[in-house]
Amino acid sequence: MAQNGGGSGGGGGPDFHLSDEILAVIPTDPYDQLDLARKITSMAIASRVSKLEAEMGRMRQKLYEKDRLIYELEERLSHGQKVSQEAESKMKIILDDNTKLSKERDALAMTVKNLNRDLGKVSECKFFENYVPI
Repeated sequence: MAQNGGGSGGGGGPDFHLSDEILAVIPTDPYDQLDLARKITSMAIASRVSKLEAEMGRMRQKLYEKDRLIYELEERLSHGQKVSQEAESKMKIILDDNTKLSKERDALAMTVKNLNRDLGKVSECKFFENYVPI
């Protein structure tokens, strides 16, 4: 492996540890080297930007899918709440009807009790009317 700048034995320049193959294709003019470095940097940045844009596209797709799932879950929740409210309303109506029927049953039971008592009185009166003392 060759060293650009001489390293420990020579001209005191920096030691970059570049292989002979790379050193063979690098221009010797410093301005050409800077131009090559700018092109390599631009290519690296463009490659990175391209990868980030692709990743951003995948993330947007995932976000869209998550948003769609959230919308569907919100719709299901809304439907569930509506069904629950309807069931609660029906239950309240049924409980009110049950209360009314219980009161009506109690009133009818009291009426039957009173009628039985009255019937007993009427039966007693008829018994005594037909009673002939001996």
